[in-house]
Amino acid sequence: MVTIPVVSPAPVASGGFDPAHVVQVLGPAVAELIVTTAAGGGIGSGFVIAHQDGASYLVTNNHVVANATKVIVLMPDGRHFNAMVQGTDPIQDIAVVKVNDGSLPLAQFGDSTKLVVGQQVVAIGSPLGNQTSVTAGIISALHRTISTSANGTTAAETLPDVMQTDAAINPGNSGGPLADADGNVIGVNTAGNSSGQGIGYAIPSLIAKRIAQDLIAGRKPGHPYMGVCYEPQDAFLSGGHDLPGYGVLVTAALPGGPAAKAGLQAGDLIEKVDGVALNNGQTLGGAIQPRSPGDTVQLTVLRGTSTKTVPLTLADRPPASSAQGCPTTP
Repeated sequence: MVTIPVVSPAPVASGGFDPAHVVQVLGPAVAELIVTTAAGGGIGSGFVIAHQDGASYLVTNNHVVANATKVIVLMPDGRHFNAMVQGTDPIQDIAVVKVNDGSLPLAQFGDSTKLVVGQQVVAIGSPLGNQTSVTAGIISALHRTISTSANGTTAAETLPDVMQTDAAINPGNSGGPLADADGNVIGVNTAGNSSGQGIGYAIPSLIAKRIAQDLIAGRKPGHPYMGVCYEPQDAFLSGGHDLPGYGVLVTAALPGGPAAKAGLQAGDLIEKVDGVALNNGQTLGGAIQPRSPGDTVQLTVLRGTSTKTVPLTLADRPPASSAQGCPTTP
């Protein structure tokens, strides 16, 4: 069984940030993925995360290898391999590919829950087919939710907890690493924003690690689910309404779901998850996504004028959500 280690991320650099060092540490583990589909082909990125039984496993995005008929892994040292898609997770846009060589350089995961806004980062990948290209910047925000549109090969998707960075993310960067100052992977680059400058997104490393371990083991990844419809504080206030506190306003607890079983009601204001306040950019989706189905979280809920602690046991997200019409449903 593969167990992928995680280390604490490098602290925010104070004048000593050296992208060249990051590339020296991490660059050898970052591959270009050359993908063929029935509709044509494309380029993406990936990085080596584990060895097992004479094979190496690489993480990439699901949308990079979706509907692939052939995947070639090209390493920076010039070695190339025909790869097998080990498993995919469209919900979190993570995939794992396998090559039959157990000697490829390994990347090291960092702990994405320890990151702070303003932390310096480096993105490595193959944007526009240019192998081992490097961009640098900072983490601009944590716990963003993004939605992507469908195209000819991949379906539309919503990612409920991604990091925002101003390190340039372009087509071909998808699936490559976002790294801290020590060269530890703290995110998987997944999308850029064509309508804004300096806005790119990466899937947090702990989410990618959990899903990758399941895919390597041949398991279907679980996805934490509350079964609650809610409205974020800023959206509610911008509608001309007022709130007695902060956090997210419950608009519905879906019948039979974890929220309903825990006793949440429309009008409840969820202010904290396990003591973490849902303010200053922290979101409900971001608070639960590192968790696994079956985990119990403690919600701090303002109901009327009373504050109470509500234990809620997360379920696995149903194949087709019954929450159609909810503004947001984690």
